[in-house]
Amino acid sequence: MLTARDLRAGYGTVPVLHGISMAVAVGEIVAVVGRNGVGKTTLVKTLMGVIPATSGRVMLGSDDLTGRTPSHRVRAGVRATYQEGGVFAELTVEENLRLNGFRRPDHEEVLAAFPATLAGRSAQRAGTLSGGEQKMLAAAVALSSSAPILVMDEPTEGLQPSNVDVLGTLLDAARIEGRGILLVEQHLALATRLADRFVVIEKGTVVDEGRADEPDIHRRVADRLVL
Repeated sequence: MLTARDLRAGYGTVPVLHGISMAVAVGEIVAVVGRNGVGKTTLVKTLMGVIPATSGRVMLGSDDLTGRTPSHRVRAGVRATYQEGGVFAELTVEENLRLNGFRRPDHEEVLAAFPATLAGRSAQRAGTLSGGEQKMLAAAVALSSSAPILVMDEPTEGLQPSNVDVLGTLLDAARIEGRGILLVEQHLALATRLADRFVVIEKGTVVDEGRADEPDIHRRVADRLVL
């Protein structure tokens, strides 16, 4: 289980997260939702050690990851995709896969996660892929890893509807395999389709949460997202 306990973080002297506590266990998808600018991406970066926590704890089971580097967290079993970036643009797709620990014989299997888009493009420079294609490459890398916990920040941004459907199928399969997924997502239809639990964030705090089978959770989530 990946757990945040009273997590606080920000940029310089500007606080963004104000004591967030939440968890994602293996075998479940937790959808983190909220309007733009409420701290969702900051939460992802703090969980992964890209931004240091000013207080609170990040735990993976009994392992305290607080203060650990992003690479340590990846080795511990937490993989992430980010809203921006996520690939080495100057390197080829193949070189990106090699840097992520995949042997050459496995490359096409990784790219086959999105067969209509990525298959056969291992020699292409990653920076020449579209933004949505780069998102798919990052998702394919994370989903093809052995990490038990995946943290995915807006993975559908820039994807065509057909590829959103493919990603949804892949995430559902990962959950069935027993992996835990923290899904930060503006695509409410996908979150509604997949989530076992919802966590709603406003102004860097958790303002609502609940299981997907609660009678009014979808209404509560939708009401929070109305501008």
